[in-house]
Amino acid sequence: MDKEIKNALNKFKDQKIVVWGDFILDEFIFTRSTRISREAPVLITEYISSDLFPGGAGNVIMNLKSLNAKPIPIGFIGNDEDGNKLISIFKKKNIPTDGLIKTNNFKTAKKSRILSGGDNTKKQQVLRIDTKNYTKPSKEDYKILFDKLKNLLEPESLLIISDYLNESVSSDIFNNIISALPTLKTVIDSRQNLLNFKNSTIITPNEPEMKNLFPNNNFLNEEDYYRAGNELLESMDIDGIVFKRGHKGMIVFTKNNPPQNIDIFGPSSIVDVTGAGDSVISVLCLSIQAGLSLYNAASLANIAGGIVVMHEGTYPIKFNELKNAIK
Repeated sequence: MDKEIKNALNKFKDQKIVVWGDFILDEFIFTRSTRISREAPVLITEYISSDLFPGGAGNVIMNLKSLNAKPIPIGFIGNDEDGNKLISIFKKKNIPTDGLIKTNNFKTAKKSRILSGGDNTKKQQVLRIDTKNYTKPSKEDYKILFDKLKNLLEPESLLIISDYLNESVSSDIFNNIISALPTLKTVIDSRQNLLNFKNSTIITPNEPEMKNLFPNNNFLNEEDYYRAGNELLESMDIDGIVFKRGHKGMIVFTKNNPPQNIDIFGPSSIVDVTGAGDSVISVLCLSIQAGLSLYNAASLANIAGGIVVMHEGTYPIKFNELKNAIK
């Protein structure tokens, strides 16, 4: 298998992958903790520096780019400063931005993480402030998005959908795309709307999402997970499920085959899970397009996830890191 995976890695270069989803600006604000306020029992911190990274579907884009692929982002952003910052980051990486649709009365989502610590200690997250969009794009906006997707996708393309519930993803548009391109491969990562994507190719739920889908399943043992995965596979009429279980690894479900477990890669003690799922879906999709079976593609994606969680913050997997991790 290792030889097959290494050969697949060489096929990552210049793969065109369209990523349709919610683009978020990740902000990390680093501060120095000094004392407790006399005004209230809160920490007083001094600003040191800040970094900006594309988050959500944007982190999928950055992972694909870091793996030598050619990602194409599609989704809504606000006609605002944070939206312009996302565009600027992508342009510096030579990533096309024509698919980022500036929408009036729409706010670019942002997650601001404030980290603090002493001069000689590790900075830790003490607060996260989310800036959310609470408006829905117009029918005209969705028509523009649909036309862009239709023009970019081909019958043998692979489409990643990264749905963070920020209104860029529409199940109606998804169904229209599938009707127009029935051989299109689609890989779905959706926080709460997986059941809206029947007839997709592969879905990538995590453990909390799977449990939400089956509230009457107590999930006391492996057989409970196997039963839920097989039921979901059949009810959604999809080809496969890559079930992400964090420090427990993964379970891969495919039609007419028993579930296959994949053990976690690396130590079970992790540094930061931020963006790990984005790295997993990026490597998974590139591997599928390179010809790997779903199990082997998930195995490689599992390695990527194990590497990323040992880094702090929004960290795209590096191609050489992944290559060197394969023994």
